[in-house]
Amino acid sequence: MDLTRVLWEQHDGVGVATINRPERMNALDVSTIAELDYLAERTWNNPSLRCLVITGTGRAFSAGADVKEWSSGDGEVDLDADGWVGRMHRLMSRLYRLPKPVIAAVNGVAVGGGCDLALVADLRVASTSARFGEVYVRVGFCPDAGGSFLLPRLIGPTKAAELIFTGRIIDAAEADSLGLLNALVEPDALMPTAMEWAERLANGPTVAIGLAKENIRVNAGVGFEDALRNERRAGSLCGATDDHHEGLRATVEKRQPQFQGR
Repeated sequence: MDLTRVLWEQHDGVGVATINRPERMNALDVSTIAELDYLAERTWNNPSLRCLVITGTGRAFSAGADVKEWSSGDGEVDLDADGWVGRMHRLMSRLYRLPKPVIAAVNGVAVGGGCDLALVADLRVASTSARFGEVYVRVGFCPDAGGSFLLPRLIGPTKAAELIFTGRIIDAAEADSLGLLNALVEPDALMPTAMEWAERLANGPTVAIGLAKENIRVNAGVGFEDALRNERRAGSLCGATDDHHEGLRATVEKRQPQFQGR
């Protein structure tokens, strides 16, 4: 695929996808979503890629749906599988289930679908310039890119209801106080900090991290015994990996393990 809206870089085991539509505040049109989905799939299928970072250029992480193409001429939302909603849902599902860690480096405004794109990441590093908002009610709509699922699980249903019902935009400090962020840094430290996180994760036991990610997601909706069964299954898979054997050897030899992601 020719990338025209998203910049792509690879640094060792880290892939960095940068939404590059600063003139549109990195709004998510169908083409941008397709490029992000392609890169997420590429990360999934490439064993040498062990972590994905998503960020934006300019003043925005993403201002959400590109309203110029978000609806048809009669104002109805395009629910077709190849329209905005269908493509966005495929992207969000792929990122949610990606068996590798995803980091959102939130450089600026992240609202609507852009906020949801940040929420679906496993970790969020934000600049002090970042802003977050589930702003759908401002256009008489409700979250349609996973926000009503993701936000309550991150900050609790009461506060999530407040932000979704009012469409209030919060600054980075409030987002941090609510527990949305893993790190809050000055703008010039955003990418170095995000890459430090990413490189650490990319050098980790990728299979184990992926299974831990799966269990964090799945076990939030099951009972304790089912969660234990899921952990037992994951443990049996981890136990068969080269990285587990390397980790045990490194412990015995009193050295840092050299994980290979398999």
